[in-house]
Amino acid sequence: MSVSVLIITHDHIGQVILDAAVKIIGSCPMPIRAIGIEMDCDYTTKLSDIAMIANELDNDDGLLLLTDLYGATPSNIVTSLKFENSIVIAGLNLPMLIRVMNYHTLPLYELSDKAIGGGKDGVLAYYTNKHTTNVTVKN
Repeated sequence: MSVSVLIITHDHIGQVILDAAVKIIGSCPMPIRAIGIEMDCDYTTKLSDIAMIANELDNDDGLLLLTDLYGATPSNIVTSLKFENSIVIAGLNLPMLIRVMNYHTLPLYELSDKAIGGGKDGVLAYYTNKHTTNVTVKN
């Protein structure tokens, strides 16, 4: 078995990122579900829906909960639920999810480190000669 992943984001952001990751990798190597939180959602109903899906996904190897923005409604909903053997990571991006899917056999805590590393490594600045900036880029 492997860690399960539950993606909770604003609207359909999580599903779009998941679809892109599956297209890039070619398949989905682990149990993953994405849930969108609409701006006008019923908070209590979403809490219940997420708890139900999390329990369906849970296979005793751990549950990695990925959310898009710390402090926003999806993150607040997830952190209000106390799942055993789970880790919540905010700041979901495509490189993070691809890293999670590529290292799907790792245990939960190691996988969460890979997820954070993938998310950070995937954020880069590329400067062309056409533009100047006061930002110092370290090599």
